[in-house]
Amino acid sequence: MTAETVPTGKDPADTAGPGGAAHGAEAPAGVPRWLLAQMRPFRPYIALHLLGSLVWQSLNAAIPLVVGLAFDAVLDQGGSAPDFGTFHAIVAGLLALVVVRAVGGIVATYCLESFASGLEREARAQVFASLLRKSQGYFNRRRIGDLSARATGDTESLNLMVSPGFDMAVDLALNVLMPIVFVALVDPRLLLSPVVFVVLFAVALAEHGRRLEPVSDLARERFGDMTAQATESVAGVEVVESTGGVDEERGRFAALATAYRDASVRQIRTQALSLPPLLLTLATAGALVHAVVLLRGGSLSIGELVAVLGLMGTLRAPTQLASFSLGLIYLGMAGAQRIKEVVDDPDGEDEQGGLHAAPLTGEVAMEHVTFGYEPGKPVLSDVSFRVAPGSTVAVVGATGSGKSTLLHLLNRTYSPDAGRVLMDGVATTEWDTRSLRSQIAVVEQDVVLFSRTIAENLALGAESGADRAELEAAARTAQAHDFITATEHGYDTVLGERGVTLSGGQRQRLAIARALVADPRVLAVDDATSAVDAVTEHELQRAMRQASAGRTTFLVTPRLSRIRAADHILVLDAGRIVGQGSHEQLLRDCSFYRRIFAPYLDEPAPAGPRTVGAREESH
Repeated sequence: MTAETVPTGKDPADTAGPGGAAHGAEAPAGVPRWLLAQMRPFRPYIALHLLGSLVWQSLNAAIPLVVGLAFDAVLDQGGSAPDFGTFHAIVAGLLALVVVRAVGGIVATYCLESFASGLEREARAQVFASLLRKSQGYFNRRRIGDLSARATGDTESLNLMVSPGFDMAVDLALNVLMPIVFVALVDPRLLLSPVVFVVLFAVALAEHGRRLEPVSDLARERFGDMTAQATESVAGVEVVESTGGVDEERGRFAALATAYRDASVRQIRTQALSLPPLLLTLATAGALVHAVVLLRGGSLSIGELVAVLGLMGTLRAPTQLASFSLGLIYLGMAGAQRIKEVVDDPDGEDEQGGLHAAPLTGEVAMEHVTFGYEPGKPVLSDVSFRVAPGSTVAVVGATGSGKSTLLHLLNRTYSPDAGRVLMDGVATTEWDTRSLRSQIAVVEQDVVLFSRTIAENLALGAESGADRAELEAAARTAQAHDFITATEHGYDTVLGERGVTLSGGQRQRLAIARALVADPRVLAVDDATSAVDAVTEHELQRAMRQASAGRTTFLVTPRLSRIRAADHILVLDAGRIVGQGSHEQLLRDCSFYRRIFAPYLDEPAPAGPRTVGAREESH
């Protein structure tokens, strides 16, 4: 039966957990409490599952008792004739019990599967919504493959924890309780063996769980390591193949797969070393001996003996499956812990800013900004500037001077370690993140396109969507319309992952078009014309000048013509601003700037850096 996903009436983003709590405030809830909170929307399904399981197990335990009554009805009991009328009534009642038991089983199974699939869906939605709220710094410190494993494999482990793990645990509890109740109905004296078994079984199961928990955690951790390696290798397959690193990557993945296998085998071995089946065998033997003694003493009938042995037999399946059930539960708990680490982790949350939301005019300033990707290693140091709305700002500096980093601070991809980034006089930390980013577009060096249609990729930055006319207008401005219409399906052409089916220049033009579709008030372009030919670059530069009209535009470019035409130029050296102003002012007042451009201006150049640096790594 296909289980339905249970709607909770909440948006996934609204159920993404408390990730805004700060460290050192209130201690985060434990995994059991977190799981109980996730189960709250499914309480009706849980209640119906428990009710259906209770019906199933109680009637299942009653069947041996009814069979015993049937034996007594037809067997010779002290010379009396078999009572076939009673026997037929018992058989009819037995059939009724089987039908009712089946109905209870169907209800229990349907509700259980609905609960399991719904819990998995909600957990995945929470992880994904939480990841979308994280800052870029959060992902810089974590492996994407491991995060992907948490959103897939670990959430699936929650499903398995519920079905069949939770189901078998419920069956185990009822399968132990019901036979004891019915044995007491047959003869309370026969409770000795079952009760002793239950006590020893509980002790053995607790000890088994203590040994199983750490190996389950290790198995989930090794699974994350293996998935992370696979994701990284596949994402960088071009580099792996072009550098001849295939054998090395294969060996590394094989080692991680072996480590995961060893952890899984260790978990299975721990599950297999379980005492309850042996304890049940001893308890059944004890119950048989006790029942035979009572039978020989005349205080127990043959039918009651059959009923007792049948009731003890119902304990066999849950006892054998107890270790397997416990393994699934602990595996699910380990997965829940890894999910909770993402959902509840306040480190890296980038939507903890204020509530300020307003249309941007485009005034941009930095006040004594210092920022580094690692503690104690600043990429930008004490950076300060202010530019008027609608200005074109060129950012100049050698490779590694922090040009790309400066652009990433504008839309709060990263937040400064010290100082303030101001938009219209308001610090970016006080802006509503969604409002701020919807009005700032950054065109990266490394263009990321998704495996969707060209139209969907272009409309990605438009908050309320964009019609085809707006997409085409932006594509024409970015000099992308002609090559788009030349593809098989035009704007409905599905791109390969990361746009691998396009040339570098085509990807850059699509990125610029995507930025223009969003109609930003602040546009930051990071050397976005480095992969186009001379003719396209000339057309694209002209289009960029048109697109910049009325917008505050930041340009990282090696082109002297674009730098010279800028309203304001920022000159960076080792993360510090060593000069700013117009081209003429900098030639007059900034020796570093003169050293950069002297070769292009037929001026003698003192010793020092001689290039702008056509490309810069993101870090």
